[in-house]
Amino acid sequence: MRNLLVICSFLLISAGLFGQLSRPANGVKESNPRYVGIKGVTLVVSSDEIIEDADVLIEDGRISKIGTTLQFPKGTQIHEFTGEYLLPGFIEINTDIGIQQAPQQHSGNPYSPQLESSKQGPYYWNESIHPEVQSLDLYQFNVKEESKLSDKGFTFSVPHAANGVARGTAPLIALGEVPHHEKVLSGNAAAFFSLHKGNSKQTYPSSQMGAIALLKQAIIDAKWYASSSDNSENVSLEHLSKQLQQKLFFTAEDKLEVLRISKISKEFGLETAIVCGGDEYQQIEAIKAGGHSYILPLKFPEAFDVVNPFIAKEIPLRLLKHWEMAPANPAIFYAEEIPFAFTSSGIEKAKDFWAAIHKTIEKGLPWKKALDALTCVPSRILGMDNEIGSLASGKLASFSVYSANPFTDKSADLLEIWSVGHRSILKANTTNDIRGTYNIKLTTHLYTLKIEGEMNKLSATVYPGADYKPKEKDTNAVACTISFNDRDLVLQFNLKDYHYKGAVLLNGKTYPKMGAMEGSGMLPTGEWIKWTAIKNTAYKANKPKEELPAIDTIAGNHIWFPHMAFGRDSLPTHSTYLIRNATLWTGEEEGIIENGDLLIVDGKIKHVGKGTFHVPSGTKVIDAKGKVVTAGIIDEHSHIAISKGVNESGQSVTAEVSIGDVINPDDINIYRQLAGGVTCSQLLHGSANAIGGQSAIIKLKWGFGPDEMLLDNAPKFIKFALGENVKQTNWGDFQTIRFPQTRMGVEQVYYDAFYRARAYMDATTKKKKGQQQETKRDLELEVLAEILRGERFITCHSYVQSEINMLMKVADSMGFTLNTFTHILEGYKLADKMREHGAGGSTFADWWAYKYEVIDAIPHNASLLTDQGVTTAINSDDAEMGRRLNQEAAKSVKYGNMSPAEAWKLVTLNPAKLLHLDDRMGSLKAGKDADIVIWSDNPLSIHARAEQTFVDGLLLYDSRATESLNTKNQAERSRIVSKMLNAAKNGEKIVPYSAKTLPRYHCDTEETEHHHEAH
Repeated sequence: MRNLLVICSFLLISAGLFGQLSRPANGVKESNPRYVGIKGVTLVVSSDEIIEDADVLIEDGRISKIGTTLQFPKGTQIHEFTGEYLLPGFIEINTDIGIQQAPQQHSGNPYSPQLESSKQGPYYWNESIHPEVQSLDLYQFNVKEESKLSDKGFTFSVPHAANGVARGTAPLIALGEVPHHEKVLSGNAAAFFSLHKGNSKQTYPSSQMGAIALLKQAIIDAKWYASSSDNSENVSLEHLSKQLQQKLFFTAEDKLEVLRISKISKEFGLETAIVCGGDEYQQIEAIKAGGHSYILPLKFPEAFDVVNPFIAKEIPLRLLKHWEMAPANPAIFYAEEIPFAFTSSGIEKAKDFWAAIHKTIEKGLPWKKALDALTCVPSRILGMDNEIGSLASGKLASFSVYSANPFTDKSADLLEIWSVGHRSILKANTTNDIRGTYNIKLTTHLYTLKIEGEMNKLSATVYPGADYKPKEKDTNAVACTISFNDRDLVLQFNLKDYHYKGAVLLNGKTYPKMGAMEGSGMLPTGEWIKWTAIKNTAYKANKPKEELPAIDTIAGNHIWFPHMAFGRDSLPTHSTYLIRNATLWTGEEEGIIENGDLLIVDGKIKHVGKGTFHVPSGTKVIDAKGKVVTAGIIDEHSHIAISKGVNESGQSVTAEVSIGDVINPDDINIYRQLAGGVTCSQLLHGSANAIGGQSAIIKLKWGFGPDEMLLDNAPKFIKFALGENVKQTNWGDFQTIRFPQTRMGVEQVYYDAFYRARAYMDATTKKKKGQQQETKRDLELEVLAEILRGERFITCHSYVQSEINMLMKVADSMGFTLNTFTHILEGYKLADKMREHGAGGSTFADWWAYKYEVIDAIPHNASLLTDQGVTTAINSDDAEMGRRLNQEAAKSVKYGNMSPAEAWKLVTLNPAKLLHLDDRMGSLKAGKDADIVIWSDNPLSIHARAEQTFVDGLLLYDSRATESLNTKNQAERSRIVSKMLNAAKNGEKIVPYSAKTLPRYHCDTEETEHHHEAH
């Protein structure tokens, strides 16, 4: 019954134009012709078929016939043209034009957080998930508002309320002067989604990883709801379960969101169309592999005002490069044979829309592909290609009439819009084409008049007799002076000795659509006459041969990996390296080896030490005499390379969110930390809640994509937290709503979470044994159950001794072990208990006094923990400190009298052990990953510089190349700034640059990039 009701409601709302009910007439019923005929157009049926001097028969709003010499039925209303271009109506998939925006809602004190949904009724628990919203109910049928699209040539739109994660359905609207009851072709043309919470005031989600987790859980809930025998009603899940069976439309801000949506689609087997952000060319291979439908923006970045050099030098190179490359995005999709549609969203004026189209063509996109992107491709994406998208017989009569081909002629004017057979005249065609061959009658004598040339430079010739066939170098030809303005015509010619001899002066009016002229004139005899002329042959212009434009290779050659400062022209590939004569700090039993060799083959360490060994041919040899070679530094606690929020602070337990969903491979800190010898980092969720999100372990592969940076088969970790951040003491006076508010409450959150996880485990176990039929999958509890099963490790933000003790007792009582206490600045007080429990520590060297919780911090902490047998690491928690972890390790030599070899393990082998990766990295040993750093000096010295850094055997940082990269950066900046100056001179719009600083994430960072910059 539930399914039947939804199907019935869908059929009713989507009937639209295809099942119009009869409507009673109030008074005299308006009479519209059944047949409408169009004659004499250049008909662009589709990009594959163009018919010149074509006729079109429209019957009841649909195209009935097309051809060159159609016989129209009796009573047909005829509209005559003279070669104007008739194009299929464009289709706008992504717009909110016409949608009445929903007001922001907030329950309770607007200054206090809103934890629960303010939406009453049987709806989803989170306001960002509202698939039940029907944008048709929010649509305002306003022709003036719709003209923002129809003035650009659009005859159809799919408007949706751009708000929330699950946004609801959007109708397919016929634009223009169409009766309201005929405008809706489908009430449910598309279901829209995004990775942004929208205007909901609910605290969750507060980050993009939270939005992704919320969407995943909602999909799981909807699928369970559809198959469950539970009779409880949930309107949101009812609609979502049906939408999951059709194509879903996602909006993405950038290439990384496109890739994230692609992963979600693959995980749940969804068919998706993605409205892109415009920088997809930077990850084109991965995006191509996604195999989705793509809608590309025509809104390109505007040039910056770079006249002031002091301002110009502050503009990030990535923004300059994107300004140059964004218009080439469609051409690159075309070159990669990836079908795509266009969206004009964000472009206000028609002239700017066509300027953008012409930019894409100038970058190498064939104009016919641009036409496809506005017509047949969006119709296929919508599943409406049997109705719209081309001008074939049987399809809706929706098209635009241009004075010339607008894709190739920048001066073309939009004259008319026809929407489902309803005509709207936007501009009269003032350039009436009078070219052709005429029979002209002077009194009783007939002559032939031939008019040709360009409309702004016409030429004319007169010949004796009617229907004269002019010949090349015709001696009978008489030159004729012609003056033409709108419909007024003046002709002057000197006749030879046929009928009359001497000057003939004629003026009159033209009727191009009738192919006629008439007026008054004077013969050589002085006689005033009436004259007429009838066209007998249409003018045929010699059209240039259309050639496929080449891709703009200059722009294409400037794609970098990543597409920003210090990017490379191409990604590095594996080579075999032999590092000779080095001082090897192995981190193994061999200790420090003087004048040793290290061989890298296929990304792995093949040989370490002295003696003879096989060196493959083609090996690149690096002489490291006087230098120190170590394993790469591993940062156990980092927050670099994360986008759109490091904290999901909306709830006290957010185990379902994952940093792995929001890796940002373009963070410049990746390159900077390679320069500091870091090769691997654990990216942790922040410390805003007791149980935070899942961490991600990445290799710092600068220039590669987000998935390529994630460590294959990495152990699973999650972030817990204790202290002030969790109980929100330092969040402000109004942050008193979320539980817990005390350290005692934090303990109860842990117990409650794991009791629920145990119950979930019991239920799922019974389900597997067939003892229970219905257990809904819960992403949060799944992760907590992994902890109880020993499948996921915990790293916990901690400061105070009492809390650290508390959590170990909770773990002992629940049967799991805390893997790592991070920060752990009072660890020295209970190192013996940590050792007994089995926990390690990841601490700061000498950060203290930044809040009361760290009042008892001492710089001897790392050495004291180590002395007690606790596996201890030094971490950064800060992008800047992450560049100097070698020096942070050295502080334990100074304060704790650690040996240099043991101190070095604090940032190499020990964090590898804490991450359960010491079999793969952390020391120089044959078989381990070739994460190698060549230092200029003792790495614990402040004089040491990382000269070369290898990750998985790839040379990703070379100090000798940095100078050339800087030079390259400056040359690229200068080149693009010069182009921007020229763009300004050529009249392109320029905008001032306003410096915006991206956030540098720490444990307690609440803001995201959206507070700073949308690029």
